[in-house]
Amino acid sequence: MTMVAFERGFERHTSKSEDGCRIAWWSGGNRAGRPVVLLHGFALDHSVWAPLCAQPLLLDSCHVVVPDLRGHGASGRMATPDGYTDGAAWAADLDVVIRDAGLVRPTVVAWSFGGRSVLDHVRRYGSDHLHGILFVAAASLAHFASAGPVHSLLEALCAEQAMEVAAATERFIIEVLGVPREAGDVAVLTAAALRCEVEHRRWMRRRALDYDGLIAGLDLPLMWVNGEHDGIVLPSRAQVFRELLPDARISIHAGARHAPFRDDPARFARELLDFITDPPPCRRAAADLHPDH
Repeated sequence: MTMVAFERGFERHTSKSEDGCRIAWWSGGNRAGRPVVLLHGFALDHSVWAPLCAQPLLLDSCHVVVPDLRGHGASGRMATPDGYTDGAAWAADLDVVIRDAGLVRPTVVAWSFGGRSVLDHVRRYGSDHLHGILFVAAASLAHFASAGPVHSLLEALCAEQAMEVAAATERFIIEVLGVPREAGDVAVLTAAALRCEVEHRRWMRRRALDYDGLIAGLDLPLMWVNGEHDGIVLPSRAQVFRELLPDARISIHAGARHAPFRDDPARFARELLDFITDPPPCRRAAADLHPDH
């Protein structure tokens, strides 16, 4: 799977966010289908979703929109730390993509660092316009006991020494994502990582993980997916998530690592479509059923 293969059948667009940052995004699949937004993780770009975006089930059933986060991929770079440390800016990026793509009640799939973006968005805009959120080993809860044994690689990706950054990038792609060393995806994802400037990565990581209260109050269908062998976010975080939100759907992918949508994209596509068409209960749904209470 390569970046070129991902973009076949997908159309590239550019939107301008509230502060002027250009946000690149791609759309494909069934334009009349269920709207889905896929948010990638730290120091990568839209191409990480290539295996999932090749699944016929997803493409036949869903209108798929895949942005590059600010500072990543083909999206704009900000000149000062404020362009990355202000959660309202990330919130506005997702808002402009949803609006410009014409999406009505999309499901947002937020992987790893992408969890911050969707939570920033909900903090600013609420969640009534969203169908649901599927978190994939996402930056979300400040539960540091569930940080995995190679979580420190995220710091190494921000190191001062270029050789240390290069070594951390290779380890992240091969060990954390589980991409075979000889696969073409190693070159594709390495190129994506190199486009995210190291100084900007440091700026992005300055913010505290302060979403616990927000998550506890979420009132839309939610799902948490984790890989059994995730070295960044341990599967135990799923249990913490369930304790906060008992109705949330949980799925642990046996044998998978930090990106289960790459380890078994067919299974992930099935679970995503099931989540969209048969969502778990939530307080909002209960209120819809009993409007007078």
